[in-house]
Amino acid sequence: MTNPVIEELRRAGVQYQLLNHPPVYTAQEADRYVQGHQFARTKNLFLRARQEFYLVIVDEKKRLDLRALRKQLHSARLQFATAEQLRERLGITPGAVSPLNLINNPNHDVRVVMDQTIAEQERLIGCHPNTNRQTVILALPALMALLKRWGNEVTILDL
Repeated sequence: MTNPVIEELRRAGVQYQLLNHPPVYTAQEADRYVQGHQFARTKNLFLRARQEFYLVIVDEKKRLDLRALRKQLHSARLQFATAEQLRERLGITPGAVSPLNLINNPNHDVRVVMDQTIAEQERLIGCHPNTNRQTVILALPALMALLKRWGNEVTILDL
């Protein structure tokens, strides 16, 4: 079975490295299997405020203040979306949340928020390609170009 994210990376001519590993559910678990590879390690949080949905990308070591983020977004109280909402909006299960999941969101009803410290880097970044059994390492500018190609704007905030 082909992975639509990998197919899209190939179609777009994006250079990437694909790492296979056992299923992981947190950034800390993934670190065990990607040692020796240099890239920005992030945690990707799928949040909601009533019927608004957000994919928030922050450094894996950063603790996100949801109250402060809510104020920056001028939104209602933020909370984690349910597994069902994750499946409906991004077509995945918990543990595989990644900006690459936005390929599965043709309605563009998930707002992407990226921490400024991640966005300012010209480094490589690691993302799950719709499965928590693989990590794709690609250049951050290539990821940003893919998101734009898929119709997703990225809001950059100091988180």
